[in-house]
Amino acid sequence: MRITESNYTLLEQTAKEHGANSVRLIPAEDIIVENRTILKCIFGCNGYGSQVCPPFIPTVDEFRVMLKEYEWVLLVDWKSDNLFSKDISENFIKYSIIPPEDPDIKQQYQDTLKTVMKERKEIIQPGSIEIEKLSWSLGYNTALATFPGMCTWCANSDYSGVNCAGSDGPCHHPTIRRPCIMGLGIRMDKTLEKLGTPLQKFPMDNEVPSQYTLIFLD
Repeated sequence: MRITESNYTLLEQTAKEHGANSVRLIPAEDIIVENRTILKCIFGCNGYGSQVCPPFIPTVDEFRVMLKEYEWVLLVDWKSDNLFSKDISENFIKYSIIPPEDPDIKQQYQDTLKTVMKERKEIIQPGSIEIEKLSWSLGYNTALATFPGMCTWCANSDYSGVNCAGSDGPCHHPTIRRPCIMGLGIRMDKTLEKLGTPLQKFPMDNEVPSQYTLIFLD
C-alpha cells in the first residue's frame, strides 16, 4: 500500500508527540534477518522467557516469510534520559546475576536498569502502540509494532523487576503485547549499517543508548 506524504507526516508527528527523536520510512526489504540472531536471545539476555520473545513469537523462518508481505517499515528512534557508564555497559547482564560489591556501582546499575524499564513502559512501548493504532486508522490494516527488548508492561511500580507470566500462564496484557525485534531474528546493527546509520558501538562510555522500534506497514 502506498505511503502518502500526508500519512507519513501524521505518523511522524504522532511518533514525536509520544517521545521519538525521529522516524524514517524504509523499504521492508532493507531489514536484515538472520537465524543466528536469536542465539543472543537464548544465551546472554536476561529477558529471555518474556512473552514477546522466543518461543512465544514466530520463528525466524516464519517471520522471514511474513516480512516479504510487508512493503514499508517505520524506523523509530526514541529519546532517552538514560546514561550508560563504561562499567555498567560492559557488565549490564553480569550485574543482573551477580550484583557489584561496590555500593556506588550497585546503585548506579539499579538506577540505570530502572530507567531502562521506566522508559520502555511509559514511553517506548505505549508510543509504538499509538503509532500502530494510527497506522490502522490510515488503512494499513496489518500494521504491527515491535518492542526493543523484553516487555515491561508488568514491571513493578518501583521498576525493580518485571512480573512477566512467561511460561507459567497466559500474558497479562495480550492486546498490547508485541514481538521483540531481536527475537524475530532482525539484525538492527546490519540494518542500520545498510541505511548509512551505524548502531553505536559497545561498550558505551557515558553515552545515551540508541533505542529503536520498527512499525511494519502495508
